[in-house]
Amino acid sequence: MQNQTDTIVAISTPAGTGGISIVRLSGADSIQILSKSYQGKTSPKNFKNHSIYFGKVFDGNQLIDDVLVSVFIAPHSYTGEDVIEISCHGGNFVTQQILQIMLRNGARMAMPGEFTKRAFLNGKMDLTEAEAVIDLIQAKTKHSQEAAIFQLEGKLYSSIKSMLDRITELRCEIELDLDFSEQGLEYKNTEEFIRELKDIKRKISLLVNTGDEGIILNEGYKVVIAGEPNAGKSSLFNKIVENERAIVTEIPGTTRDYIEEDIALEGYLVKLFDTAGMRKSKDRIEKVGIEKSADIIKQADLILWVHDITINLAKVSNFRKVLNKDVIEVFNKIDLVKEKKKSDDPNIAFVSALSGQGVSDLKKKIINRIDLGKYDISHGLISNTRQLAAAKKSLQAIKQAINTTQKNLGLEFIAFDLREASEALEEIIGKVTSEEIINSIFGRFCVGK
Repeated sequence: MQNQTDTIVAISTPAGTGGISIVRLSGADSIQILSKSYQGKTSPKNFKNHSIYFGKVFDGNQLIDDVLVSVFIAPHSYTGEDVIEISCHGGNFVTQQILQIMLRNGARMAMPGEFTKRAFLNGKMDLTEAEAVIDLIQAKTKHSQEAAIFQLEGKLYSSIKSMLDRITELRCEIELDLDFSEQGLEYKNTEEFIRELKDIKRKISLLVNTGDEGIILNEGYKVVIAGEPNAGKSSLFNKIVENERAIVTEIPGTTRDYIEEDIALEGYLVKLFDTAGMRKSKDRIEKVGIEKSADIIKQADLILWVHDITINLAKVSNFRKVLNKDVIEVFNKIDLVKEKKKSDDPNIAFVSALSGQGVSDLKKKIINRIDLGKYDISHGLISNTRQLAAAKKSLQAIKQAINTTQKNLGLEFIAFDLREASEALEEIIGKVTSEEIINSIFGRFCVGK
């Protein structure tokens, strides 16, 4: 693990030219490091907490820039340490000069996510809140931003802490019985104990059930457009993303590789894939594209299987390959048939990728598939596979505790099951987490956050 006692520095704003850039310092020597190159009406040693000062940064005798310095004194800062933020004019050269000056003055270059990592290690936030920071930075839609905000405010932590407190109470009862009685639990207490365990199981189950939805909010709902060659898949892809993203020709097999585009539908992130037509081919390049398409289909949350409505469906041979997936059958080219086509069936859609007819109805059917409205995101959702795996582990331990209690297998075994349930929940909030996992989490961050 990195040294947590030294002072770190990094540029906290994106690279490029802009109005301002921010160089951030965190550590016990932040003010001292700044003072070596700063001049202003107020000396850095007299800086007050939560204040902003105007001054100048020098490299020796050479003026580098006029700056505003924001001061946050420990423990009342983002990291829990003394934090200095230097706002300078937003040019790459100026910003890099100030960064290099701070490094020469004694600061160390921060690792990716190290500011937030220090906030976690210094008790300013739990691990779910730290993960919410990166979720908020990467949020692409309204709902993913809302979920990250609720998690950043500690909603998920509060839910898990409530469960941990109840499990701890039950563990204390078990420990008391183990220490002061050889008789075990009384029968009436056993029934009450099981009721408590079942209520905890219900709440952890609800948490687990939000896992897939939370991951969808952050990583996107994967929708794959698939079907026979020349059915109009690429035209439909372009119409949904409202951009000529995919090459469209009348020649079958034009799409040789999948194309991916992120779109927002009613506040949800949808990852839309256009894939190569599913057919037998002797073309080596096309065969590779078809194999990639098959892999993408396996990972899909929803498949839009596109049929050419002008072709006899009896001739379609590949549709059965996705029957075990969630599928909407999309009948394309309705502009070429006389009969008007529309369906209220959630599994069927009629569209014209050429004119756009029926595409809005198809989008509504995709949104209805996502259906996250049944979960109250204000209570906090599990947002990644790490959290979900730990929640499932805790749920399994609680189920085992119920089984152990019902079979009267012994207090020691119940205590063991409850300890496993607690430790799994503690993994989520970072109370018990390996250094490797912590480094992996904060390694996702940009330098300067």
